[in-house]
Amino acid sequence: MNEKEIIDVETRYMANVYSKKPIVLTRGKGAVVWDINGKEYIDCSTSYGVALLGHCHSKVVAAVRAQAEQLITCHGCYYNDKRAEFVDKLVHITPPGLDKVFLSNSGAESVECAIKLARKYTGRPEIIALMGAFHGKTMGALSATWDKKYREPFMPLVPEMKHVAPDNADKIREAISEKTAAVLMEPIRGEGGVRIPPEGYLQKVREICSEKKVLLIFDEVQTSFGRTGKLFAC
Repeated sequence: MNEKEIIDVETRYMANVYSKKPIVLTRGKGAVVWDINGKEYIDCSTSYGVALLGHCHSKVVAAVRAQAEQLITCHGCYYNDKRAEFVDKLVHITPPGLDKVFLSNSGAESVECAIKLARKYTGRPEIIALMGAFHGKTMGALSATWDKKYREPFMPLVPEMKHVAPDNADKIREAISEKTAAVLMEPIRGEGGVRIPPEGYLQKVREICSEKKVLLIFDEVQTSFGRTGKLFAC
């Protein structure tokens, strides 16, 4: 298909989820991508950080090919050598105390799991999130997301979600009630404009949550695995 045909097909058949740019990308290497006409671009988003090592890194390509030739998928009701290798490695690089792994298909799904775990563990329903936050578009994650352009078409959303002003630990302290299960936040707000918090803010929130006996959930979908210069932003 040529450029126009590709754009026409996607416009006709794809769900209208994203605001599209009229560019047909067909190839990438490292931080550079090329469109169907050979025009070169620097990829500054990598699908919100998915291509963490850049496009088509030789070791990633080799690993994907080797696994595809060995076994395509293995359901969780069976054990698997590569999965065991992966979760063992993951537990040993995460901050101390994080010693269980839930493998999910998307960032939104991981946030959904975190909300459910917080409610189940504490027996309390309320989640406090930040104004300007983005956590995903599934119902629970969407309920914690701030921007009304995402939220309003799907009201009413999951109840007992509360939003407070960012970068102000006192606002979080004031918002915590006897119903609060957890505070949910991005260590660095992504869609809110790559907002780095003030010095000491995250530590203060940690202290408040410990004092008030509520959980603190860091959504590191965009900040983990070295994207900030540290393995985990928290």
